[in-house]
Amino acid sequence: MNSLLPTIYLLALFTALFVIVLLLLTQILKKKDLERDLSDLQKKLRLGIATPLDNYSLGVIYLSKKLFDEAILQFSNALKNWDKNDIDGLSNLYNTIGFTYFESEQFDVSIYYYKEAITLNPTYTVALNNLAYSYEKKKMFQDAMEVYAKVLTYDVENPIANEKILSLKTKTKTRDDRI
Repeated sequence: MNSLLPTIYLLALFTALFVIVLLLLTQILKKKDLERDLSDLQKKLRLGIATPLDNYSLGVIYLSKKLFDEAILQFSNALKNWDKNDIDGLSNLYNTIGFTYFESEQFDVSIYYYKEAITLNPTYTVALNNLAYSYEKKKMFQDAMEVYAKVLTYDVENPIANEKILSLKTKTKTRDDRI
């Protein structure tokens, strides 16, 4: 029994270290791929052969690095040259621009871009949820509840909208009780 306990301990320690090393290697490889993609896209941009999708992809990379100004610049370039007949692509691009402004805490601008995405695709529940959340951040709870309710007309099972409506009802009820 005495010799079994150290063996189990060493086995558990080795397993934990193996998992940690595996996770680290995975993250290093992901980072390396991201940096390679970034380099390739920047090269295309310098050579003047970048497509709107390349601008979008570069913007997404900048967004993941929290370089909001650079991301917005790339998304704007993509928007200028995007195929106007690609409604789904455009609405996704507008939503992504809105998200970028939201992340940089420019809620009014994010609301504008979310509304543009919804104008193109009224059933785009991701943009609707994002719009409602922007309203929440601006403490426009009634507007947020209306947008979340609209989400539920397109997707009754939407967990975000269902959860947020309950939360907002509680918040507005609490605020009304204090008044």
